[in-house]
Amino acid sequence: MRRERTYSDSRIIDLLNERFIPAAVNINMLQRQDDDEGQYFRTISWQGRFKLSFEEARARMAETRHRECHQGQYVATTEGELLGSRHTADVEQLLEILHGGLANWEDRKTQRDVETIEEVDRDARYVWTYPEDGLVLHLGCTDLPRKVDLRPDDWRRMAHNQDFVWFTREEMLALIPEGVKTGDRFPLPEIIHRRLVRYHMLDIVRGETQPWPKANRGDVALELQVVEADSQAVNMVLNGGGTLREGGKWCTQPPRESVYRRGDMCCLIEERGFEAGILGYLDFDRVHQRFARFDVLVIGTRWGGTTHNVRCSDVDAAPLGIAMTLAGGDRFDRIPPHGSPGSYFNA
Repeated sequence: MRRERTYSDSRIIDLLNERFIPAAVNINMLQRQDDDEGQYFRTISWQGRFKLSFEEARARMAETRHRECHQGQYVATTEGELLGSRHTADVEQLLEILHGGLANWEDRKTQRDVETIEEVDRDARYVWTYPEDGLVLHLGCTDLPRKVDLRPDDWRRMAHNQDFVWFTREEMLALIPEGVKTGDRFPLPEIIHRRLVRYHMLDIVRGETQPWPKANRGDVALELQVVEADSQAVNMVLNGGGTLREGGKWCTQPPRESVYRRGDMCCLIEERGFEAGILGYLDFDRVHQRFARFDVLVIGTRWGGTTHNVRCSDVDAAPLGIAMTLAGGDRFDRIPPHGSPGSYFNA
């Protein structure tokens, strides 16, 4: 939400389009990738976030087990020489970084000659393959109206986030058992149940969070009921619900009103949870072997938070909504889900 507000500024858009080659990446994977992309990114981020020289950063670019967060905004050459950086959602500060990067470009030490950027090695653990003939859903997540709203009157009241849900063709077809008929009831296939619960019944309204532990997914029941089935189509209703809960010590940046100062890490959250009901309408086209409708709504009460989902000052129980529907065909709709493919497809 904050990034959306920042990068929707026309000055940022014009400057990026005219003078830069912009790239948005998921650092959770990239900062640990053992490949050319990971090394290039770490070369830049070691300089920016950790203030190393270009030479020092190059010496550490192969490190994948550093346990450091490399999040930020960076301006760099294709050789990885840093020209400017900062971690900010402020438009004016970002403009300052971009203009500063352009000024530093003239004094750069690397990339003085035009080069051809060739194909790079990829760490197979982090390579996503779009399920062309499978099922892809677009997910939206937002807070719902509260009876008593104590949130600050700022972006947090309007916050929303999105993700994508991927199923392979084999997984998609498992939703329609052979010989299924009107009136049948059956549980959601295990692999689909696990993925929906662990990776997509999450509070990502303000920021990212990790999947639910594997042991928790059984606390949510999901059942499909066939309301109509013939040679042309199968129409089903998805029902279910349950409670997800996890205890832990999640260290977060303290809120502004805290006695702690920025940079001091404090464990403010000891539990997160989500109690929700689920309703969905699924229409499968048997002729074309694809879903013509896949609308799912998850409504419930969340509480607590984790390190990066920005809930440290909003941990009390409050309503949350998650909606999923068929994704479109634009390039945007091909963005992979949050996470790594190895764990995501083996949830």
